[in-house]
Amino acid sequence: MKALILDDIRISREGLAALLNKINPSIEIAASVATVEEAKQVFDEMSIDVAFLDIQLQSGTSFDLVDEIPFETKVVFITAYDEHAIAAIRKGAFDYLLKPINSSDLRNCIQRIQDVDAQTAETHITSSDKTEENMVHSDLIGITGLDAIIFLKIDDIVYLKADGKYTMIQTTTEHITSSKNLKVFETMLPESKFMRVHHSFLLNLKYIKKFQKEYNMLILDNGSQIPVSKSRKDLLMHRLMHV
Repeated sequence: MKALILDDIRISREGLAALLNKINPSIEIAASVATVEEAKQVFDEMSIDVAFLDIQLQSGTSFDLVDEIPFETKVVFITAYDEHAIAAIRKGAFDYLLKPINSSDLRNCIQRIQDVDAQTAETHITSSDKTEENMVHSDLIGITGLDAIIFLKIDDIVYLKADGKYTMIQTTTEHITSSKNLKVFETMLPESKFMRVHHSFLLNLKYIKKFQKEYNMLILDNGSQIPVSKSRKDLLMHRLMHV
């Protein structure tokens, strides 16, 4: 299990890392950072299983990072204030912990993550074929725009780009702004056709024209340039061989 710790206080980061190591030595602290920008860079470079995010930072809050975290990463918010709990839940947190962190609470959190991962793996094995079949037969998607619901053919979507709390959707003929974040679309669109190649981009694989290895950049049929995270490059190459 790879973990990221975001906290602008060094001693807090070190303390949490030590506590995690004591509870479960198999947890790898893949990154320990102090700012949202540093955390974004980590997500560009590697896959993270669980992100421990201190909510209140000197430069703002870690809520600013949530919409750009890959769907598969579990988010655990850390706060010294009870009133942040509701906001954390609304942001889709897997869990939240109060400072000072209680080792028992952290141990329970880690156990829940492991239980969910085990259950997810089992469910995926038994139901992935059925889910994929249902998605393939659904060729339309309803997009919640700023002032209307727009229905699009899934095959006409070229790529989607995170724009804060919104998502910009580029189709073959137009671009649309949705009030939903990118993570929502990642769960809705068929995995057989779409891939999140970067924390800010989800794209339709059929529109890829070429991949520039030197720059980790995709060139699409319409000329758009889409960056590829280092952590997703190998998976992308594998997927392109099977499109």
